[in-house]
Amino acid sequence: MIRLILTVILCVLTAMLAVFLTLNPGVVTIDFLGMNAQAPFALAIGALLVATFLLVVAWWVIAKLWAAPDAWKRFSLRRRRDQGFDALERALIASAAGQGDLAVRQASRAEALLDRPALSRLLAARAAEAAGDLESAQIHYEAMLSDAKTRLVAQRGLVGIAQSRSDSQALLTHAADAFDQAGQARWAFDALFEAQVNAAQWAKAETTLSEGERRGHVDRAEAARMRAVLLTAEARRIEATDPELAAKLADRAATASPGFAPAAELAGRLLAAHRRHRRAADVLETAWEHAPHPALARAFANLRRSDTKAKRAERLRELAALNPDHRESQLLLLEIALDQGNREAAHAALKPVLETGPVSARACALAARLAKLEDQDAEAQRWMARASHAPAEADWSDINEDGEAFLYTDADWKRMVDSWGRHAVLIHPRHERYEIAAAAAPEAMLIEARPTANDASKRSETEDKPGPNFYVPGPAPDDPGASDRDI
Repeated sequence: MIRLILTVILCVLTAMLAVFLTLNPGVVTIDFLGMNAQAPFALAIGALLVATFLLVVAWWVIAKLWAAPDAWKRFSLRRRRDQGFDALERALIASAAGQGDLAVRQASRAEALLDRPALSRLLAARAAEAAGDLESAQIHYEAMLSDAKTRLVAQRGLVGIAQSRSDSQALLTHAADAFDQAGQARWAFDALFEAQVNAAQWAKAETTLSEGERRGHVDRAEAARMRAVLLTAEARRIEATDPELAAKLADRAATASPGFAPAAELAGRLLAAHRRHRRAADVLETAWEHAPHPALARAFANLRRSDTKAKRAERLRELAALNPDHRESQLLLLEIALDQGNREAAHAALKPVLETGPVSARACALAARLAKLEDQDAEAQRWMARASHAPAEADWSDINEDGEAFLYTDADWKRMVDSWGRHAVLIHPRHERYEIAAAAAPEAMLIEARPTANDASKRSETEDKPGPNFYVPGPAPDDPGASDRDI
């Protein structure tokens, strides 16, 4: 609308000028070098305008011809750059699509067309990775290490290559360099921490974890659980060579994560060996309050070798009272009652165990002990038959047949860092590998639980069964008659 108004105004002014010149024609006289010429004013103005236009056009042509070489050079560079970015785009798309060979060709073309060595090297390295040519990718990444702008991305690429090759030494080297320079880059912490854990470098991994926690790469609660696992694994490693330092590390681990039974058991045992019985008892009691475990009860029972049997039983009852509703506390009370021959206490402790959840092989064995204590051999036999196909308790498998607890391999500790550290779940590697667990009941009781031929003959005579030596066995383990009601 504005343009239309301006156009109308311009037309009006032009018309007014034309009328003015028509009414006032005037004459223009030119006297130059002896020549004298006259022309109407309007014609002279028109000639001047045409001459001015021709002069401007001539000047423009001369300027274009003068700047033509530079313009051609700029055009060539612009065209070359456009072709380079086009090749770069194709290389990135091909790399993302997994077309390695095409990505390498386009990356080479982009490197030739673009004067951007950092970008070209990065693209060439990524393209080589997409093509599976790790050697070429490593060469490109190593060339980028000299440039401060690309050093970090080069280290990340080298870390990825080392992970692909399972080269632990190179991975540790590049990950450590990246972590020192990465600042807030989370990937550098993850790479270095994982590499140190995989290499069973527990002490170095704990140092890296502390720095990662300071930088905000890991949650505080998660870091505390991971630290407990790392310190426990390191204490286990140096237990034989430096028991004093191992005791300190185990104590730190138990403090960092009180519910982590391997740390508490180790701390209690090592602290007791250094005659720090009060601290050992505090660690084990705190751990029992958080998460009872049979290994904790055994360590607590063995704190003071000079205790009498009655004193030890009293201390274990106090331990169970710290978490009375937990199943492990009920089982502990049951074992104490059986050891003391207290049938009423044993029945009181056994009842809630049998009423909650699936009855385990350990619970069946304890029930068999109670039946044997009451001279009910047939009842004991049925419980042991049921124990043969009852589910096992994973916690009990953490104790081996010699009574030693949590004898994990480096691979087990590595898994524990993830399971307990990240998810607060205590795994049981021996249970998963079907290794022999600690006996839930003495072998002698298992043997005695089976009636002898004389006992069978006496029972047959009492019940007026045919034949003095005829023995009628109890239900087989798979006999559907051996139900919970019967047992």
